[in-house]
Formats: sequence, C-alpha cells, structure tokens
Amino acid sequence: MNRYDGALAAAVEAPSLNGVWVACVIEALLAHGVRNAVLCPGGRASAMCLAMERDVRMNVALVSTDERSGAFAALGMAKAHGAPVAVVTTSGSAVANLLPALVEAEASGIPLVVVSCDRPRHLRGTGFGQMADHLGATAAATRAQADLDDPVDAPEAVMRARLTLDAALRQMTGSVSPEPNGCGHTSARRAAPGPVHLNVPFAGVYDALETLPVCGATVAALRAPLDGECDARADAHTAANATSDAWSSDDASRLAARIGQLRAQRRANGEPSETLAAGTLNGLIVAGAEPGATRDAILAFAAATGYPVLADVGSGLRAHPSAHGAQTAPAAGALILNPFDALASRAPMSDARCELIVRFGLAPVLPTLHEFLQANADVPVVKIAACADERDYLHPVLDPRDLLSGVDAPALRRLGEQLCTHVGVAGEAWRTRWADRAAHGMRARHACVAQLAWGEVSATHRLLDAEGFAFVHVGNSMSVRHADIGYDVRTSPQDLYVSRGVSGIDGTLSTFLGEALARREPGLLLVGDQALLHDLAALACAQRVDVPACVCILNNGGGAIFDYLPLAADPGYARTIRNRYGFDCAALAQGFGLRHRRACSRVALDEALAAARGHAGVTLVELVVPPHSGIAQMHTLALALGAT
Repeated sequence: MNRYDGALAAAVEAPSLNGVWVACVIEALLAHGVRNAVLCPGGRASAMCLAMERDVRMNVALVSTDERSGAFAALGMAKAHGAPVAVVTTSGSAVANLLPALVEAEASGIPLVVVSCDRPRHLRGTGFGQMADHLGATAAATRAQADLDDPVDAPEAVMRARLTLDAALRQMTGSVSPEPNGCGHTSARRAAPGPVHLNVPFAGVYDALETLPVCGATVAALRAPLDGECDARADAHTAANATSDAWSSDDASRLAARIGQLRAQRRANGEPSETLAAGTLNGLIVAGAEPGATRDAILAFAAATGYPVLADVGSGLRAHPSAHGAQTAPAAGALILNPFDALASRAPMSDARCELIVRFGLAPVLPTLHEFLQANADVPVVKIAACADERDYLHPVLDPRDLLSGVDAPALRRLGEQLCTHVGVAGEAWRTRWADRAAHGMRARHACVAQLAWGEVSATHRLLDAEGFAFVHVGNSMSVRHADIGYDVRTSPQDLYVSRGVSGIDGTLSTFLGEALARREPGLLLVGDQALLHDLAALACAQRVDVPACVCILNNGGGAIFDYLPLAADPGYARTIRNRYGFDCAALAQGFGLRHRRACSRVALDEALAAARGHAGVTLVELVVPPHSGIAQMHTLALALGAT
C-alpha cells in the first residue's frame, strides 16, 4: 500500500468530497500533537481508517475490531506516551462502546480524541440504519464535542470545519476554557486535560469511499490560513500559558504566607504539643495516582522541603533512583514511605499531628491512610492534581485557593522554596519518627510474608519483587490493594500504571496492551480473574503485541474483595455477589494463540515470569490460589503488624 506524505496531499492527488473532510480532521489532529491512533474499522469509518494508515505522519498503533477494547488500548497508549491518542470508530452503537474508557480518561485527566465517523446529518431522525446519537453517548465524559456539518463543496464549509475542530481540540489539553463556538456540546468542567469528541459525517450510502466530485477551490481551502477567530484562540492559548507561567514567586508566596498564618494560629493554641526547632514544620506529603506533576518534580519538592512522602503505589514514586526508602534515607533527600508499613500499627503514629499536608493526585488506596487524613482534617492542605475538584472528602476544610492543577516543575520548585522560607522545612525528629516506623513495619511485613503458605498475599508479594520488567500495570479491586501493601520502595527505576480515576476493573487488559504497544519494553500486569473476564475481547488484540508482555491473573475464584465486607456473611453471598465462574485459562490462551503458564507455588511463579520475560509476545500466567486465602493471609499480616 502506498503511503502518502499526508492526508492533505492525498486530497489534492485524488480529490473527493469525503477526502477533504478526512484531511480536515487528520491535519487538525496533527496540529494538536496527535501522532498515534487506534482504528476500530467499519464501512462508515473506511475513508478515515485508510487515510490514517496511509499517512506517514500518523502511527496506527492498533486495529481493534472491538471498540470497547480499542478505546482502553488508546487510554493505555496515552498514559504511556504522555500525549493524546485518537480512537476512530464507525457509526451507531460502536460509539457507545467507548464510554467506559472515556469515563476513566475524564476522571484521570487523560487526553483522548474520539473520531466517530457518522452518516449524513440530514438522515438523523429518519429511521435510517446504523445511526445513533453519538454526541449524547459521550457528552458526560468529554471536555468538548465538535459535530461537523455534512461535507459541502464550498471553501467556506471547509474553513468552518477547520475552526470547529481547532476549538474542540484546544480543550483536550485544558489550554482554554470552554466557550460557545458552535462546536456542539461544551463541558461545564474546569479547564483541564481530558477527552474530546469529533463527530464527522460522511456522504455516501454504503461506505465513505463513495466519491463525490469537489472543486479545486474547496480543496485549496485545506491549505488556507485560518482567520482571525483562530488567531484569537491562539492568543487566548498563549495568555493561558502565560498565566500558568506567572504562577511564580508572588503566587507561591501568598499561598505560603496563608499557610504560615494558619500554622501560627495553631501553635498559639498549643498545637503540636511538642516543641519544634525554629524554621521547622511537621509537614507531610501524600501522593496518589495521577499526581498532577512529574515524578522528578515531586521528588525534588520532597527533597527541598524534607517532608516525608506517604506514596500510594499508583503515584509511581516508589521506584526511582531518588526514592530513598525508610531504611536507606539520608538526613536529607526525598523520604519515600509505604503507607501500610508506616501506619499499619496505628498506636505509634496516633499522636503524629501534622501542621501541613501536601496532597498530590487522586485519593490513596489504603483505608488506614484515609483514617489518618481524616484524623488530621483540620490541618491546612495544599492539593495538586491533574483534575482539581473543588472539594475533597478527605479534607473537608480544603480552601479552594489551595487547589492547583497543571503545575509544572518550575512552579512546584517555587512553591517549595516559598514554603521553606515562610513556613518551614521538616525537622530531623519528624523525619526520623516516620522513617523508623515505616522501617519497623516493613521488617515485620517481610518476616510475616516469608512464613505464609502459597496464597494471594504471598503470591503477589513474590510477583511484585520480580526484576526485568520496565513497567508494571496494576489492576483495580484486590490487585491494587495487594500492590499498595507489597510493592517495596526501590531505587531501581520502574514505571507503574493504574487506572484510579473511577477505579473500575473493566478494560484492564486492553489498557495494559496499549501501554505495551506504546513503550515497546517488557511489561507486567497484575489483574484479577473477574477483571480478565470483563475484557476477554482484548485477547484478540493481544495477538498484535510482539514485545514481552506478562499478564498475571490472580485466580481467586470470583469477587474476592467482597470477602472483607459484612455482606459476606449473607446466605446468598456466594451465588449473588462472589459469583465464581469456571473457566479454563489455558484453553483461552490456546484459542487466541497465546502462551500460558500455571503457577501454584513460588518456584513455579519464578519460572513462569522468567519464561514470559524471554517471549516476544503475551504470556498468560495464571496464579492459582485458594479462593479465600486473601482474607485469611491479610488477617495474619494485620496481626503481625499490630493493625487490629
């Protein structure tokens, strides 16, 4: 197949009306930094799919028959690339299948671009087949929507389409606030990164390759400069960035001064009870998933202030050369702690009163950390996140002025400098207390796990210690809870991904496959058996992966997370809630041409992981554990650490 230098060149070489509309979309995507796409083909999407495949500037990373799986794969690619990814669909119910991934992307601040290829607008409401309300399907989960007009052979129609696309795509990165501009629905949410939806009608009865003639002036409009309306938006974009850049010493100083005043009031009232050295502060950093700043910037902030970091596993802060754990932390530097180790035994830290909490990202996983934060609910909080909600259930007194989003490394550095100057750095005694407690908890946890028989806790601890994987994705439900407890702080670099925006278990395998396709490095996934069953269509996409991708399935016989809740005592629990399925994982793998290994011991798991690292493709590693070993081993672990 010949590959064109661009959709615009293709429209010029073989002009057609639909081709002009395709070129409008692809050129707009490229202009806004979209270089990767997932195609979910269909007749109505044929022109768009073929054009993207032929355009050398666009990387078609995956072709997925199933739109739901394809959308989650695009989500994983966007996470791994740190850049927007497009997902192309045909018309009708296909678009509705994107919604689960869009909901996660919206909650996590991940930029995705839905390109839905529609039938002509004049057929809406006429009973014509394979048509649905595309805009209504995605309205609740997108930052903006562009509903293009039907293709018209007129230069002004092309210019109008280009302006509409530009307006919607600007909102994908949160660079401008939503504004009424005729591009369909607009989101009332705050300006922040997130998904957008481009709905593109095409002429033709059967597929979008049916050609209609187009005049040279219409084609030429693809190359014409956009008018002053776009220039105004560009100016607004520049102004928005300038405003962000201007969050400098003055803004940071005002925030730090306000925190300092609150600290002075609390100390006047006798809090904290201990005497602190001059210029010191009992500050604490709590980092969750989607932290709203780069890992390096957060670690530098932690090193500058000295505040200990309670790092949720989803923060990605536990594996980095600058991440000093409880046993190795020097007097200065970023002190990164496993919250379970630090807080499992509640008594030693029950009187650890903070004077400032700096929150990064989404809420942490650990319930004990939730309780600790709620016990410090009156403490001043600065919250930094990709999507800064105006309220936070963990901090009822959070001041909206202390919510920051889109904070870059220089801005975070300035904030750290101002806090150190106007409020204080962490004292040695404060850091030592947290480090000693976490080190004690880690030793007790390791000793306990070493004595456990094969089961959920022992298996996941072993898995998370595996070397040779550049990145790990941890699924939700029990997988992320085991990882939050068992993933140790380490200086060897390893990226870790989670999907904690809405914390669903659907699309987990697809998201991981998208990350693997984007990174082209060995990856490891920890996922439960129910989450795998939620995403079986992804096994077809797994055939397209040609790098080591180890999918570890924690087969504990259904919804084991509910074993921890009072409802587990109900007589109908096993059938209606736990809902165990019988499925043959080896047969599933064989049916899709994938490798399979079964692990029923630590030794077997080690062998399976080693084999998966050496295989250029997907390997399903089935961790077969006793169905109720999770709750039993967690109880044993809690007793060992004095958490009950």
